[in-house]
Amino acid sequence: MKLVYLHGVGDGDADYGWLSALNDGLVAQGLTAVDEVDVIAPSYSDILSSPDANAAVPKPTAQGEKADVSSERAKFLNRQIEAARAVGADPSVQSIGFPLLDLDPSHAALGGLAKALPNKLFANEIHQIEAYVYQKGMRGAVLQRVLSQLPERGEVVIVGHSLGSVVTVDLITRLPQDIVVRRVVTIGSPANTALFAASRRELIGNFPYKSTNSWLNFFSPRDPVTRARGLAGVFADVQDFRVDIGAAGHGSKSYLRNTAVARAVGTAFHQSSRTPRRTTRVTTALTDDVAALILELHFRYAVRDSINDKKVSARYSEAIRIKRADLVAQVWDADANGIPLPRELHQLAEGDTPKIPDHWTVGGLIEQLTILALSDLIAPFEIDIDDAAFKALPQITEKAGQSTSFGFELRSIVRVFNESITKMTKPGANWGRIAFAAAGVAVIAIAPYSLIALAPAGAAGAAALTGGLAALGPGGMVGGLAAIGGIASTGAAITTAAAVGGRGERGQLNSGQLLLATAVAYAQKSLGHEFDDAIWLRASAAAAELSAQINTVEAISDSKSRSLSALISERDLAQNLITFMEANNLTPAATPQLALE
Repeated sequence: MKLVYLHGVGDGDADYGWLSALNDGLVAQGLTAVDEVDVIAPSYSDILSSPDANAAVPKPTAQGEKADVSSERAKFLNRQIEAARAVGADPSVQSIGFPLLDLDPSHAALGGLAKALPNKLFANEIHQIEAYVYQKGMRGAVLQRVLSQLPERGEVVIVGHSLGSVVTVDLITRLPQDIVVRRVVTIGSPANTALFAASRRELIGNFPYKSTNSWLNFFSPRDPVTRARGLAGVFADVQDFRVDIGAAGHGSKSYLRNTAVARAVGTAFHQSSRTPRRTTRVTTALTDDVAALILELHFRYAVRDSINDKKVSARYSEAIRIKRADLVAQVWDADANGIPLPRELHQLAEGDTPKIPDHWTVGGLIEQLTILALSDLIAPFEIDIDDAAFKALPQITEKAGQSTSFGFELRSIVRVFNESITKMTKPGANWGRIAFAAAGVAVIAIAPYSLIALAPAGAAGAAALTGGLAALGPGGMVGGLAAIGGIASTGAAITTAAAVGGRGERGQLNSGQLLLATAVAYAQKSLGHEFDDAIWLRASAAAAELSAQINTVEAISDSKSRSLSALISERDLAQNLITFMEANNLTPAATPQLALE
Protein backbone atom coordinates (compact mmCIF):
# COMPACT_ATOMS: atom_id res chain seq x y z
CA MET A 1 0.00 0.00 0.00
CA LYS A 2 1.49 3.34 -1.09
CA LEU A 3 0.47 6.97 -0.68
CA VAL A 4 1.20 8.92 -3.87
CA TYR A 5 1.50 12.70 -3.43
CA LEU A 6 1.41 14.95 -6.49
CA HIS A 7 2.55 18.44 -5.59
CA GLY A 8 1.64 21.87 -6.93
CA VAL A 9 3.99 24.57 -8.15
CA GLY A 10 7.24 25.41 -6.43
CA ASP A 11 9.79 22.92 -5.10
CA GLY A 12 7.18 20.25 -4.41
CA ASP A 13 7.54 20.57 -0.62
CA ALA A 14 10.75 18.59 -0.61
CA ASP A 15 10.94 18.61 3.20
CA TYR A 16 7.67 16.63 3.39
CA GLY A 17 5.91 19.31 5.40
CA TRP A 18 2.68 18.17 3.72
CA LEU A 19 3.12 14.71 5.28
CA SER A 20 3.71 16.18 8.73
CA ALA A 21 0.52 18.21 8.37
CA LEU A 22 -1.41 15.11 7.25
CA ASN A 23 -0.13 13.09 10.19
CA ASP A 24 -1.06 15.91 12.58
CA GLY A 25 -4.61 15.68 11.24
CA LEU A 26 -4.65 11.87 11.53
CA VAL A 27 -3.21 11.66 15.05
CA ALA A 28 -5.64 14.32 16.26
CA GLN A 29 -8.45 11.93 15.38
CA GLY A 30 -6.83 8.83 16.84
CA LEU A 31 -5.89 7.48 13.42
CA THR A 32 -2.54 5.95 12.54
CA ALA A 33 0.07 8.22 10.97
CA VAL A 34 1.47 7.41 7.51
CA ASP A 35 5.13 6.35 7.52
CA GLU A 36 7.39 8.16 5.07
CA VAL A 37 8.61 4.80 3.79
CA ASP A 38 5.12 4.19 2.39
CA VAL A 39 5.09 7.47 0.45
CA ILE A 40 5.83 8.09 -3.22
CA ALA A 41 6.20 11.82 -3.90
CA PRO A 42 7.62 12.41 -7.39
CA SER A 43 9.19 15.82 -7.86
CA TYR A 44 8.68 17.54 -11.21
CA SER A 45 9.34 21.16 -10.26
CA ASP A 46 12.40 21.21 -12.55
CA ILE A 47 10.20 20.24 -15.51
CA LEU A 48 7.62 22.91 -14.69
CA SER A 49 10.29 25.61 -14.67
CA SER A 50 11.89 24.45 -17.93
CA PRO A 51 10.41 25.94 -21.13
CA ASP A 52 12.25 23.27 -23.13
CA ALA A 53 10.68 20.24 -21.42
CA ASN A 54 9.51 17.87 -24.12
CA ALA A 55 8.26 14.29 -23.99
CA ALA A 56 5.40 12.36 -25.55
CA VAL A 57 2.21 12.15 -23.51
CA PRO A 58 1.83 8.46 -22.48
CA LYS A 59 -1.14 6.67 -24.01
CA PRO A 60 -4.09 5.82 -21.77
CA THR A 61 -4.18 2.32 -20.33
CA ALA A 62 -7.79 2.56 -19.15
CA GLN A 63 -10.38 1.81 -21.81
CA GLY A 64 -14.03 2.44 -21.08
CA GLU A 65 -15.98 -0.79 -21.38
CA LYS A 66 -19.04 0.48 -23.22
CA ALA A 67 -21.22 -2.57 -22.58
CA ASP A 68 -20.52 -2.60 -18.85
CA VAL A 69 -19.90 1.03 -18.01
CA SER A 70 -23.40 1.70 -16.63
CA SER A 71 -23.17 -1.14 -14.13
CA GLU A 72 -19.59 -0.31 -13.14
CA ARG A 73 -20.42 3.37 -12.71
CA ALA A 74 -23.35 2.46 -10.47
CA LYS A 75 -21.00 0.41 -8.28
CA PHE A 76 -18.54 3.31 -8.26
CA LEU A 77 -21.32 5.64 -7.10
CA ASN A 78 -22.03 3.29 -4.22
CA ARG A 79 -18.37 3.42 -3.19
CA GLN A 80 -18.41 7.21 -3.51
CA ILE A 81 -21.35 7.43 -1.13
CA GLU A 82 -19.65 5.16 1.40
CA ALA A 83 -16.50 7.28 1.20
CA ALA A 84 -18.49 10.50 1.55
CA ARG A 85 -20.32 9.10 4.55
CA ALA A 86 -17.04 8.28 6.30
CA VAL A 87 -15.69 11.78 5.68
CA GLY A 88 -18.84 13.84 6.11
CA ALA A 89 -19.39 13.23 9.82
CA ASP A 90 -17.55 16.46 10.66
CA PRO A 91 -19.73 19.58 11.17
CA SER A 92 -16.97 21.68 9.56
CA VAL A 93 -17.30 19.96 6.18
CA GLN A 94 -20.19 20.36 3.76
CA SER A 95 -20.77 17.68 1.17
CA ILE A 96 -22.05 19.01 -2.14
CA GLY A 97 -24.99 17.13 -3.63
CA PHE A 98 -25.96 13.52 -2.99
CA PRO A 99 -25.83 11.85 -0.52
CA LEU A 100 -25.44 14.63 2.03
CA LEU A 101 -27.29 17.91 2.20
CA ASP A 102 -25.80 20.87 0.37
CA LEU A 103 -24.63 24.05 2.01
CA ASP A 104 -26.99 26.95 1.48
CA PRO A 105 -25.37 29.52 -0.85
CA SER A 106 -26.10 32.19 1.73
CA HIS A 107 -24.14 30.32 4.41
CA ALA A 108 -21.69 32.48 6.33
CA ALA A 109 -18.79 30.22 5.33
CA LEU A 110 -19.04 31.57 1.82
CA GLY A 111 -18.90 35.16 2.96
CA GLY A 112 -15.13 35.01 3.26
CA LEU A 113 -14.79 34.61 -0.47
CA ALA A 114 -15.21 38.33 -1.01
CA LYS A 115 -12.29 38.91 1.34
CA ALA A 116 -10.05 36.37 -0.36
CA LEU A 117 -6.59 37.35 -1.45
CA PRO A 118 -6.46 38.74 -5.01
CA ASN A 119 -5.86 36.17 -7.71
CA LYS A 120 -2.81 38.09 -8.88
CA LEU A 121 -0.93 36.82 -5.80
CA PHE A 122 -1.36 33.34 -7.25
CA ALA A 123 -0.41 34.36 -10.78
CA ASN A 124 2.62 32.01 -10.82
CA GLU A 125 0.45 29.11 -9.65
CA ILE A 126 -2.12 29.67 -12.40
CA HIS A 127 0.58 30.33 -15.03
CA GLN A 128 2.28 26.99 -14.37
CA ILE A 129 -1.05 25.16 -14.40
CA GLU A 130 -1.83 26.67 -17.78
CA ALA A 131 1.66 25.80 -19.04
CA TYR A 132 1.18 22.17 -17.99
CA VAL A 133 -2.23 21.93 -19.62
CA TYR A 134 -1.41 23.61 -22.92
CA GLN A 135 2.21 22.54 -23.51
CA LYS A 136 2.06 18.89 -24.50
CA GLY A 137 5.81 18.42 -24.17
CA MET A 138 5.79 19.57 -20.55
CA ARG A 139 2.66 17.54 -19.83
CA GLY A 140 4.24 14.41 -21.26
CA ALA A 141 7.49 14.93 -19.33
CA VAL A 142 5.66 15.32 -16.01
CA LEU A 143 3.51 12.26 -16.58
CA GLN A 144 6.47 10.13 -17.60
CA ARG A 145 8.37 11.25 -14.49
CA VAL A 146 5.47 10.31 -12.22
CA LEU A 147 4.78 6.98 -13.91
CA SER A 148 8.46 5.99 -13.69
CA GLN A 149 8.28 6.12 -9.89
CA LEU A 150 5.08 4.13 -9.44
CA PRO A 151 4.96 0.38 -8.82
CA GLU A 152 3.63 -1.93 -11.53
CA ARG A 153 1.01 -3.44 -9.24
CA GLY A 154 -0.60 -3.02 -5.85
CA GLU A 155 -2.87 -0.49 -4.15
CA VAL A 156 -2.37 3.25 -3.89
CA VAL A 157 -4.05 6.34 -2.47
CA ILE A 158 -3.40 9.40 -4.65
CA VAL A 159 -3.35 12.91 -3.18
CA GLY A 160 -3.13 15.73 -5.72
CA HIS A 161 -2.73 19.37 -4.65
CA SER A 162 -3.47 22.27 -7.00
CA LEU A 163 -1.46 21.57 -10.16
CA GLY A 164 -1.03 18.05 -8.79
CA SER A 165 -4.78 17.59 -9.09
CA VAL A 166 -4.53 18.43 -12.79
CA VAL A 167 -1.74 15.87 -13.10
CA THR A 168 -4.03 13.41 -11.30
CA VAL A 169 -6.71 13.89 -13.95
CA ASP A 170 -4.22 12.78 -16.62
CA LEU A 171 -2.58 10.09 -14.51
CA ILE A 172 -5.71 8.21 -13.48
CA THR A 173 -6.29 6.84 -16.99
CA ARG A 174 -2.60 6.00 -17.55
CA LEU A 175 -1.78 3.90 -14.49
CA PRO A 176 -0.41 0.38 -14.89
CA GLN A 177 -3.36 -1.98 -15.29
CA ASP A 178 -2.48 -3.95 -12.13
CA ILE A 179 -2.72 -0.90 -9.87
CA VAL A 180 -5.88 -0.39 -7.84
CA VAL A 181 -6.60 3.14 -6.65
CA ARG A 182 -8.17 2.87 -3.25
CA ARG A 183 -9.00 6.58 -3.24
CA VAL A 184 -8.18 9.78 -5.08
CA VAL A 185 -8.12 12.89 -2.88
CA THR A 186 -7.71 16.21 -4.66
CA ILE A 187 -7.25 19.48 -2.73
CA GLY A 188 -7.19 23.10 -3.85
CA SER A 189 -7.96 22.11 -7.42
CA PRO A 190 -8.57 24.96 -9.91
CA ALA A 191 -12.29 24.82 -10.65
CA ASN A 192 -12.08 26.21 -14.14
CA THR A 193 -13.54 24.09 -16.89
CA ALA A 194 -11.25 25.53 -19.55
CA LEU A 195 -8.13 24.36 -17.73
CA PHE A 196 -9.35 20.77 -17.88
CA ALA A 197 -10.48 20.86 -21.50
CA ALA A 198 -7.43 18.91 -22.70
CA SER A 199 -8.13 16.02 -20.31
CA ARG A 200 -11.86 16.12 -19.66
CA ARG A 201 -13.13 14.21 -22.68
CA GLU A 202 -10.45 11.55 -22.33
CA LEU A 203 -11.16 10.99 -18.64
CA ILE A 204 -14.92 10.84 -19.07
CA GLY A 205 -14.63 8.39 -21.95
CA ASN A 206 -12.15 6.12 -20.19
CA PHE A 207 -12.82 6.54 -16.49
CA PRO A 208 -11.43 3.44 -14.72
CA TYR A 209 -14.49 2.63 -12.62
CA LYS A 210 -13.35 -0.90 -11.80
CA SER A 211 -9.91 0.06 -10.53
CA THR A 212 -10.80 3.35 -8.79
CA ASN A 213 -12.70 2.97 -5.56
CA SER A 214 -13.55 6.63 -4.90
CA TRP A 215 -12.58 10.22 -5.69
CA LEU A 216 -13.10 13.00 -3.15
CA ASN A 217 -12.28 16.65 -3.86
CA PHE A 218 -11.88 19.30 -1.16
CA PHE A 219 -11.94 23.04 -1.69
CA SER A 220 -12.05 26.08 0.54
CA PRO A 221 -14.53 28.84 -0.35
CA ARG A 222 -11.72 31.30 0.46
CA ASP A 223 -9.13 29.65 -1.79
CA PRO A 224 -8.67 32.02 -4.77
CA VAL A 225 -7.38 29.20 -6.97
CA THR A 226 -10.50 27.06 -6.51
CA ARG A 227 -12.74 30.11 -6.97
CA ALA A 228 -15.16 28.61 -4.44
CA ARG A 229 -16.03 25.78 -6.82
CA GLY A 230 -15.33 22.07 -6.84
CA LEU A 231 -14.81 19.63 -9.67
CA ALA A 232 -18.29 18.13 -9.96
CA GLY A 233 -19.23 20.65 -12.64
CA VAL A 234 -16.35 19.35 -14.75
CA PHE A 235 -16.21 15.68 -13.72
CA ALA A 236 -19.49 14.03 -12.80
CA ASP A 237 -17.70 11.22 -10.98
CA VAL A 238 -16.08 13.41 -8.32
CA GLN A 239 -17.64 14.05 -4.89
CA ASP A 240 -17.00 17.62 -3.73
CA PHE A 241 -16.61 18.90 -0.16
CA ARG A 242 -16.32 22.46 1.11
CA VAL A 243 -13.87 22.78 4.00
CA ASP A 244 -12.67 25.69 6.07
CA ILE A 245 -8.87 25.99 6.10
CA GLY A 246 -8.88 29.36 7.83
CA ALA A 247 -7.84 32.63 6.26
CA ALA A 248 -7.69 32.90 2.49
CA GLY A 249 -4.99 30.55 1.33
CA HIS A 250 -4.15 27.61 -0.85
CA GLY A 251 -1.34 25.64 0.79
CA SER A 252 -1.35 21.86 0.93
CA LYS A 253 -0.45 21.90 4.63
CA SER A 254 -3.60 23.85 5.49
CA TYR A 255 -5.73 21.39 3.57
CA LEU A 256 -4.10 18.19 4.83
CA ARG A 257 -4.19 19.31 8.46
CA ASN A 258 -7.97 19.67 8.15
CA THR A 259 -9.66 16.77 9.96
CA ALA A 260 -12.02 15.90 7.09
CA VAL A 261 -9.23 15.84 4.50
CA ALA A 262 -6.94 13.83 6.78
CA ARG A 263 -9.73 11.35 7.44
CA ALA A 264 -10.39 10.98 3.71
CA VAL A 265 -6.76 9.99 3.21
CA GLY A 266 -6.27 7.98 6.39
CA THR A 267 -9.42 5.84 6.27
CA ALA A 268 -8.54 4.75 2.74
CA PHE A 269 -4.85 4.18 3.43
CA HIS A 270 -5.43 2.09 6.57
CA GLN A 271 -8.58 0.37 5.34
CA SER A 272 -7.05 -3.11 5.23
CA SER A 273 -6.12 -2.94 8.92
CA ARG A 274 -9.69 -2.45 10.08
CA THR A 275 -11.35 -5.18 12.11
CA PRO A 276 -15.03 -6.08 11.67
CA ARG A 277 -17.22 -4.01 13.97
CA ARG A 278 -19.76 -5.45 16.34
CA THR A 279 -22.65 -3.58 17.87
CA THR A 280 -23.19 -3.18 21.60
CA ARG A 281 -26.10 -5.63 21.36
CA VAL A 282 -28.23 -3.37 23.59
CA THR A 283 -31.70 -4.36 22.41
CA THR A 284 -35.30 -3.36 22.68
CA ALA A 285 -38.51 -4.93 21.41
CA LEU A 286 -39.30 -5.00 17.70
CA THR A 287 -41.40 -1.96 16.77
CA ASP A 288 -43.92 -1.52 13.96
CA ASP A 289 -41.67 0.77 11.96
CA VAL A 290 -38.62 -1.50 12.20
CA ALA A 291 -40.72 -4.49 11.15
CA ALA A 292 -41.90 -2.41 8.17
CA LEU A 293 -38.32 -1.48 7.29
CA ILE A 294 -37.35 -5.15 7.19
CA LEU A 295 -40.34 -6.02 5.02
CA GLU A 296 -39.48 -3.15 2.68
CA LEU A 297 -35.89 -4.39 2.38
CA HIS A 298 -37.10 -7.86 1.40
CA PHE A 299 -39.63 -6.36 -0.99
CA ARG A 300 -36.88 -4.42 -2.77
CA TYR A 301 -34.99 -7.65 -3.34
CA ALA A 302 -38.15 -9.34 -4.63
CA VAL A 303 -38.68 -6.45 -7.05
CA ARG A 304 -35.10 -6.76 -8.25
CA ASP A 305 -35.64 -10.47 -8.94
CA SER A 306 -38.78 -9.61 -10.93
CA ILE A 307 -37.02 -7.20 -13.33
CA ASN A 308 -36.45 -8.86 -16.70
CA ASP A 309 -33.82 -6.50 -18.10
CA LYS A 310 -30.41 -7.46 -16.63
CA LYS A 311 -28.96 -3.96 -16.97
CA VAL A 312 -31.95 -2.41 -15.24
CA SER A 313 -31.76 -5.06 -12.53
CA ALA A 314 -28.06 -4.28 -11.98
CA ARG A 315 -28.77 -0.57 -11.52
CA TYR A 316 -31.68 -1.34 -9.22
CA SER A 317 -29.38 -3.58 -7.16
CA GLU A 318 -26.94 -0.73 -6.69
CA ALA A 319 -29.77 1.56 -5.58
CA ILE A 320 -30.78 -1.08 -3.02
CA ARG A 321 -27.19 -1.35 -1.82
CA ILE A 322 -26.97 2.42 -1.35
CA LYS A 323 -30.28 2.61 0.52
CA ARG A 324 -29.28 -0.26 2.78
CA ALA A 325 -25.87 1.29 3.48
CA ASP A 326 -27.57 4.55 4.47
CA LEU A 327 -29.74 2.73 7.00
CA VAL A 328 -26.83 0.68 8.35
CA ALA A 329 -24.71 3.82 8.82
CA GLN A 330 -27.46 5.32 10.94
CA VAL A 331 -27.85 2.15 12.96
CA TRP A 332 -24.14 2.27 13.79
CA ASP A 333 -24.47 5.91 14.81
CA ALA A 334 -27.42 5.13 17.09
CA ASP A 335 -25.55 2.17 18.57
CA ALA A 336 -22.52 4.38 19.26
CA ASN A 337 -24.80 6.85 21.04
CA GLY A 338 -26.20 4.13 23.28
CA ILE A 339 -29.70 4.03 21.78
CA PRO A 340 -31.23 0.57 22.38
CA LEU A 341 -32.30 -0.99 19.09
CA PRO A 342 -34.32 -4.04 18.11
CA ARG A 343 -32.25 -7.18 17.61
CA GLU A 344 -33.05 -7.12 13.89
CA LEU A 345 -31.22 -3.80 13.42
CA HIS A 346 -28.14 -5.20 15.15
CA GLN A 347 -28.24 -8.09 12.67
CA LEU A 348 -28.56 -5.65 9.77
CA ALA A 349 -25.61 -3.55 10.95
CA GLU A 350 -23.39 -6.62 11.18
CA GLY A 351 -24.14 -7.72 7.63
CA ASP A 352 -27.06 -10.12 7.99
CA THR A 353 -30.51 -9.68 6.49
CA PRO A 354 -33.13 -10.29 9.21
CA LYS A 355 -36.04 -12.56 8.32
CA ILE A 356 -39.45 -11.02 7.72
CA PRO A 357 -41.05 -11.05 11.18
CA ASP A 358 -44.42 -12.60 11.95
CA HIS A 359 -45.67 -9.20 12.98
CA TRP A 360 -48.96 -8.42 11.21
CA THR A 361 -52.47 -9.70 10.95
CA VAL A 362 -53.44 -10.70 7.41
CA GLY A 363 -55.25 -7.39 7.00
CA GLY A 364 -52.17 -5.54 8.22
CA LEU A 365 -49.94 -7.42 5.79
CA ILE A 366 -52.30 -6.52 2.93
CA GLU A 367 -51.86 -2.88 3.93
CA GLN A 368 -48.08 -3.09 4.06
CA LEU A 369 -47.71 -4.87 0.71
CA THR A 370 -50.25 -2.75 -1.14
CA ILE A 371 -48.40 0.40 -0.19
CA LEU A 372 -45.04 -1.10 -1.08
CA ALA A 373 -46.31 -2.12 -4.51
CA LEU A 374 -47.38 1.47 -5.23
CA SER A 375 -44.41 3.31 -3.70
CA ASP A 376 -41.06 4.53 -4.96
CA LEU A 377 -38.68 2.47 -2.84
CA ILE A 378 -35.38 3.72 -4.26
CA ALA A 379 -35.82 7.53 -4.18
CA PRO A 380 -33.96 9.72 -5.03
CA PHE A 381 -33.09 7.36 -7.89
CA GLU A 382 -35.58 6.89 -10.70
CA ILE A 383 -35.52 3.60 -12.57
CA ASP A 384 -38.35 2.41 -14.80
CA ILE A 385 -38.99 -1.12 -13.56
CA ASP A 386 -42.20 -1.58 -15.53
CA ASP A 387 -44.61 -3.60 -13.34
CA ALA A 388 -41.93 -5.52 -11.42
CA ALA A 389 -43.34 -4.32 -8.08
CA PHE A 390 -46.65 -6.03 -8.91
CA LYS A 391 -44.89 -9.18 -10.08
CA ALA A 392 -42.98 -9.34 -6.79
CA LEU A 393 -46.12 -9.74 -4.66
CA PRO A 394 -46.49 -13.55 -4.86
CA GLN A 395 -42.82 -14.03 -3.98
CA ILE A 396 -42.93 -11.71 -1.00
CA THR A 397 -46.23 -13.03 0.40
CA GLU A 398 -44.73 -16.53 0.53
CA LYS A 399 -41.72 -15.18 2.45
CA ALA A 400 -44.14 -13.45 4.82
CA GLY A 401 -45.88 -16.71 5.65
CA GLN A 402 -48.82 -16.53 3.23
CA SER A 403 -49.52 -18.68 0.19
CA THR A 404 -48.41 -17.70 -3.30
CA SER A 405 -52.06 -17.88 -4.38
CA PHE A 406 -52.77 -15.14 -1.84
CA GLY A 407 -49.99 -13.14 -3.48
CA PHE A 408 -51.47 -13.66 -6.95
CA GLU A 409 -54.88 -12.50 -5.70
CA LEU A 410 -53.37 -9.39 -4.14
CA ARG A 411 -51.41 -8.68 -7.32
CA SER A 412 -54.58 -8.87 -9.40
CA ILE A 413 -56.40 -6.51 -7.04
CA VAL A 414 -53.58 -3.95 -7.02
CA ARG A 415 -53.45 -4.10 -10.83
CA VAL A 416 -57.19 -3.38 -11.06
CA PHE A 417 -56.83 -0.43 -8.72
CA ASN A 418 -53.85 0.87 -10.69
CA GLU A 419 -55.73 0.59 -13.99
CA SER A 420 -58.65 2.50 -12.52
CA ILE A 421 -56.33 5.27 -11.33
CA THR A 422 -54.54 5.60 -14.66
CA LYS A 423 -57.87 5.86 -16.50
CA MET A 424 -58.74 8.83 -14.30
CA THR A 425 -55.58 10.67 -15.34
CA LYS A 426 -56.05 13.53 -17.76
CA PRO A 427 -53.37 13.85 -20.46
CA GLY A 428 -50.63 16.10 -19.17
CA ALA A 429 -52.02 16.20 -15.63
CA ASN A 430 -49.50 16.88 -12.90
CA TRP A 431 -50.41 14.97 -9.77
CA GLY A 432 -47.49 16.20 -7.72
CA ARG A 433 -46.34 13.21 -5.71
CA ILE A 434 -47.72 10.67 -8.16
CA ALA A 435 -45.78 9.68 -11.26
CA PHE A 436 -46.68 7.14 -13.92
CA ALA A 437 -44.10 4.69 -15.19
CA ALA A 438 -43.93 3.62 -18.82
CA ALA A 439 -46.26 0.70 -18.18
CA GLY A 440 -48.87 2.99 -16.63
CA VAL A 441 -47.95 1.96 -13.09
CA ALA A 442 -48.83 4.63 -10.54
CA VAL A 443 -45.81 5.27 -8.32
CA ILE A 444 -46.20 7.35 -5.19
CA ALA A 445 -43.17 9.56 -4.70
CA ILE A 446 -43.14 8.98 -0.95
CA ALA A 447 -41.60 5.77 0.30
CA PRO A 448 -43.71 5.21 3.43
CA TYR A 449 -41.21 3.25 5.47
CA SER A 450 -38.03 4.96 4.32
CA LEU A 451 -38.21 7.95 6.65
CA ILE A 452 -35.14 6.72 8.48
CA ALA A 453 -33.34 5.08 5.57
CA LEU A 454 -33.60 8.24 3.47
CA ALA A 455 -32.13 10.53 6.13
CA PRO A 456 -28.51 11.06 5.05
CA ALA A 457 -25.72 10.13 7.42
CA GLY A 458 -23.08 12.72 8.23
CA ALA A 459 -23.01 16.18 9.69
CA ALA A 460 -25.60 17.68 7.39
CA GLY A 461 -28.07 14.96 8.31
CA ALA A 462 -27.06 14.60 11.94
CA ALA A 463 -30.22 16.15 13.37
CA ALA A 464 -32.51 14.07 11.17
CA LEU A 465 -30.47 10.97 11.90
CA THR A 466 -30.58 11.39 15.66
CA GLY A 467 -34.26 12.28 15.69
CA GLY A 468 -35.19 9.47 13.34
CA LEU A 469 -33.34 6.76 15.22
CA ALA A 470 -34.60 7.92 18.57
CA ALA A 471 -38.02 6.93 17.25
CA LEU A 472 -36.84 3.34 17.00
CA GLY A 473 -37.05 3.02 20.76
CA PRO A 474 -40.01 1.61 22.72
CA GLY A 475 -43.29 2.46 21.05
CA GLY A 476 -41.62 3.34 17.80
CA MET A 477 -42.41 6.06 15.31
CA VAL A 478 -45.80 4.72 14.37
CA GLY A 479 -46.94 4.25 17.95
CA GLY A 480 -46.23 7.87 18.76
CA LEU A 481 -48.01 9.18 15.67
CA ALA A 482 -51.08 6.97 15.67
CA ALA A 483 -53.34 9.66 17.06
CA ILE A 484 -52.09 12.18 14.51
CA GLY A 485 -52.66 9.82 11.60
CA GLY A 486 -56.19 9.25 12.78
CA ILE A 487 -56.82 6.00 10.91
CA ALA A 488 -58.80 3.73 13.14
CA SER A 489 -58.13 0.20 11.88
CA THR A 490 -54.79 -1.09 10.64
CA GLY A 491 -53.57 2.35 9.65
CA ALA A 492 -49.96 2.06 10.84
CA ALA A 493 -48.43 2.19 7.38
CA ILE A 494 -50.61 5.09 6.25
CA THR A 495 -49.75 6.89 9.47
CA THR A 496 -46.09 6.48 8.63
CA ALA A 497 -46.79 7.77 5.13
CA ALA A 498 -48.43 10.83 6.66
CA ALA A 499 -45.36 11.41 8.80
CA VAL A 500 -43.15 11.30 5.74
CA GLY A 501 -45.29 13.24 3.31
CA GLY A 502 -46.68 15.90 5.64
CA ARG A 503 -50.30 16.71 6.45
CA GLY A 504 -52.65 19.62 5.97
CA GLU A 505 -53.25 22.02 8.81
CA ARG A 506 -56.46 20.25 9.76
CA GLY A 507 -55.09 16.74 9.50
CA GLN A 508 -56.12 15.92 5.94
CA LEU A 509 -53.98 13.42 4.11
CA ASN A 510 -52.42 14.71 0.90
CA SER A 511 -53.16 13.24 -2.52
CA GLY A 512 -50.50 10.57 -2.36
CA GLN A 513 -51.56 9.42 1.09
CA LEU A 514 -55.24 9.40 0.08
CA LEU A 515 -54.41 7.26 -2.92
CA LEU A 516 -52.45 4.81 -0.76
CA ALA A 517 -55.22 4.68 1.83
CA THR A 518 -57.84 4.05 -0.86
CA ALA A 519 -55.73 1.30 -2.41
CA VAL A 520 -55.35 -0.37 0.99
CA ALA A 521 -59.07 -0.18 1.74
CA TYR A 522 -59.90 -1.63 -1.69
CA ALA A 523 -57.42 -4.50 -1.29
CA GLN A 524 -58.57 -5.33 2.24
CA LYS A 525 -62.25 -5.32 1.27
CA SER A 526 -61.61 -7.37 -1.89
CA LEU A 527 -59.84 -10.04 0.16
CA GLY A 528 -62.58 -10.15 2.81
CA HIS A 529 -60.92 -8.15 5.57
CA GLU A 530 -61.97 -5.13 7.59
CA PHE A 531 -61.02 -1.80 6.08
CA ASP A 532 -61.09 1.83 7.14
CA ASP A 533 -64.33 3.23 5.71
CA ALA A 534 -63.48 6.68 7.09
CA ILE A 535 -61.16 7.22 4.13
CA TRP A 536 -64.19 8.38 2.11
CA LEU A 537 -64.88 11.07 4.71
CA ARG A 538 -61.25 12.18 4.63
CA ALA A 539 -61.26 12.39 0.85
CA SER A 540 -64.49 14.38 0.94
CA ALA A 541 -63.04 16.77 3.51
CA ALA A 542 -59.89 17.16 1.42
CA ALA A 543 -61.87 17.85 -1.76
CA ALA A 544 -63.96 20.47 0.04
CA GLU A 545 -60.93 22.15 1.57
CA LEU A 546 -59.05 22.18 -1.74
CA SER A 547 -62.07 23.54 -3.61
CA ALA A 548 -62.32 26.37 -1.08
CA GLN A 549 -58.64 27.19 -1.50
CA ILE A 550 -58.98 27.18 -5.28
CA ASN A 551 -61.99 29.50 -5.12
CA THR A 552 -59.99 31.87 -2.93
CA VAL A 553 -56.98 32.23 -5.22
CA GLU A 554 -58.09 31.57 -8.79
CA ALA A 555 -59.90 34.89 -9.36
CA ILE A 556 -56.68 36.84 -8.82
CA SER A 557 -53.91 34.36 -9.71
CA ASP A 558 -52.61 33.79 -13.22
CA SER A 559 -54.61 31.12 -15.05
CA LYS A 560 -51.42 29.06 -15.54
CA SER A 561 -50.16 29.55 -11.99
CA ARG A 562 -48.18 26.50 -10.85
CA SER A 563 -49.55 26.68 -7.33
CA LEU A 564 -53.11 26.90 -8.64
CA SER A 565 -52.49 23.97 -11.02
CA ALA A 566 -51.16 21.93 -8.12
CA LEU A 567 -54.25 22.65 -6.05
CA ILE A 568 -56.54 21.68 -8.93
CA SER A 569 -54.61 18.44 -9.47
CA GLU A 570 -54.90 17.55 -5.78
CA ARG A 571 -58.65 18.30 -5.81
CA ASP A 572 -59.23 16.30 -9.02
CA LEU A 573 -57.50 13.27 -7.55
CA ALA A 574 -59.50 13.52 -4.32
CA GLN A 575 -62.72 13.70 -6.31
CA ASN A 576 -61.70 10.76 -8.48
CA LEU A 577 -60.89 8.71 -5.40
CA ILE A 578 -64.30 9.56 -3.96
CA THR A 579 -65.89 8.31 -7.17
CA PHE A 580 -63.82 5.11 -7.02
CA MET A 581 -64.76 4.45 -3.40
CA GLU A 582 -68.43 5.00 -4.05
CA ALA A 583 -68.34 2.67 -7.06
CA ASN A 584 -66.69 -0.05 -4.98
CA ASN A 585 -68.74 0.29 -1.78
CA LEU A 586 -65.90 1.71 0.27
CA THR A 587 -68.07 4.38 1.90
CA PRO A 588 -69.15 4.36 5.56
CA ALA A 589 -72.13 2.10 6.18
CA ALA A 590 -74.31 5.01 7.31
CA THR A 591 -73.63 7.05 4.19
CA PRO A 592 -76.70 7.11 1.94
CA GLN A 593 -76.15 6.29 -1.72
CA LEU A 594 -77.82 9.04 -3.72
CA ALA A 595 -79.12 8.31 -7.19
CA LEU A 596 -78.08 11.30 -9.26
CA GLU A 597 -79.77 11.87 -12.59
